[in-house]
Amino acid sequence: MLPIIYHRAILRSTLSRANNNMKQLNLITTAAAALLLSATASFAEIKIVVDHNDNEHAAAGFKFKTVPAPARTNAATQAKFILVDGDRDENGGDLEKLHDGAVPTEEDAPAENFFFNAGTDGGRIEVDLGGVLDLKQVNTYSWHPNTRAPQVYKLYASDGQAESFNAKPKKATDPEKCGWKLVAKVDTRPKSGEPGGQYGVSLSDSDGSIGKYRYLLFAVSSTESDDDFGNTFYSEIDVIASGGTGGSAASATGSPDTAAPGTLVTHSTDGYCEITIDTSAAPELTDWAEKKLAPVLAEWYPKLVAMLPSEGFTPLKKFSVVIAPGRGVAATGRGRVTANSTWLKGQLKGEAIGAL
Repeated sequence: MLPIIYHRAILRSTLSRANNNMKQLNLITTAAAALLLSATASFAEIKIVVDHNDNEHAAAGFKFKTVPAPARTNAATQAKFILVDGDRDENGGDLEKLHDGAVPTEEDAPAENFFFNAGTDGGRIEVDLGGVLDLKQVNTYSWHPNTRAPQVYKLYASDGQAESFNAKPKKATDPEKCGWKLVAKVDTRPKSGEPGGQYGVSLSDSDGSIGKYRYLLFAVSSTESDDDFGNTFYSEIDVIASGGTGGSAASATGSPDTAAPGTLVTHSTDGYCEITIDTSAAPELTDWAEKKLAPVLAEWYPKLVAMLPSEGFTPLKKFSVVIAPGRGVAATGRGRVTANSTWLKGQLKGEAIGAL
């Protein structure tokens, strides 16, 4: 028979091993729970949706398959846009062009877009929303016939509450080290094919909320360095807040489902061709376009087609006339005529109709 002392030693050893096993089981359970929570949290992520209308299909409406059309009003409309770093190209528009609720009506309209100076590698733009908002979407738009169409940028966000917060970090400063959070990296440059056209980028979160922020920082890069002209023509930036704050169903060119105000659709007298006249950027010419210009275009299109036949030529079944402030008199390209409304107004009793 073993001594009582020996039995007690065996008992203590057994209890010790049991306690150790329980501790290991608790650690495993805690780790498993942590992994489960981590996996659950990973379901929420930023979604980057990119749409591209190539040069043939790009049009004044900025309509895409999945990315919403630019909004006429949104949380960015009354926000402050600040140039933190980099130089604006004086041939382009100022920062107001990024949140004025309007978009270009033609593919190469420097004055209607914001872009950084030639020969530089982009810059940084801060957007101050004026207060913390629960953000649902951030959408960016661009348009150019060549390499200045794609978008390349990093988007950071902040509520401005961190002690280390720097509202205007220059290029040499890492925003993540001074109170900013990296939201998304965007690069819409195509791997093949022509880069020109319209690009729409929509950033959102699978949970429905990107986060609650007051400040956004766009760290913009050029699209190429083969020449001095690689800085993107940015047309508009929309910030859509949850709960209807700062959002609008109306697009920058009118409702996405209906023709924009000031847009007239008619047909040539033989019914062959659809003709769209857009005076939304020059509403003072809407009445003239409807009563004077449209009948002439409808009558003379089939006449000109009959007068100028050529082998292998197929007349367009659809074209548009966009009347907006610009330079010169008019320009044509890819089924679109762009006319300078300023010049037309001075020629309403002269060459206005003949010029188109």
